[in-house]
Amino acid sequence: VNFFEYYFPDLKDVPSTAKSPQQMFGAIAKTYFADKIGVKRKDLVVVSIMPCLAKKYECQRDEFSVDNNPDVDYSISTRELAAFIKQANLDLKNLPEGEFDTPLGESTGAGVIFGTTGGVIEAACRTAYELYTGKKLDRLDFTELRGMGGVRSATIDFNGLPINIGIAHGLGNARKLLEDVRAGKSKFHAIEV
Repeated sequence: VNFFEYYFPDLKDVPSTAKSPQQMFGAIAKTYFADKIGVKRKDLVVVSIMPCLAKKYECQRDEFSVDNNPDVDYSISTRELAAFIKQANLDLKNLPEGEFDTPLGESTGAGVIFGTTGGVIEAACRTAYELYTGKKLDRLDFTELRGMGGVRSATIDFNGLPINIGIAHGLGNARKLLEDVRAGKSKFHAIEV
């Protein structure tokens, strides 16, 4: 968000108005989940573990808080988590097996892919396709969107309506993709950074 505001203010209509997965989770945790377990919002601490350092800034933005209580209190990077695990001498391979908790129920396939690069846009495309056509997407190979390639694109056929999707991995690649959009070289209906 800060990246768009600072470097691409003329493209302010490009980003989705939806919160990021981190902020969606925090808002649900501090409202629905807090109510479900009988804890006040202000007494619940939400910590996210994210690969992107920009999430630290994001969780501090005023629009992601209620009465000065942030939806996400802290965001640590995956590298920081690894350092904490190492510092605590935890041997993850030898920890006893345990059941995965499901405080909000079982996740969907779309929820599972959310955390991968290209996963949010894939989940959105699958959902949009079903809403637009009234049918489930039988089989669509989204693999060209997944992975760590710098900038990727795909066109998805929504019953004769082509939808152009772009994905940028990292802010350097996002800059390249958005400069192409700004210059009119790329026409996307949806972009994930």
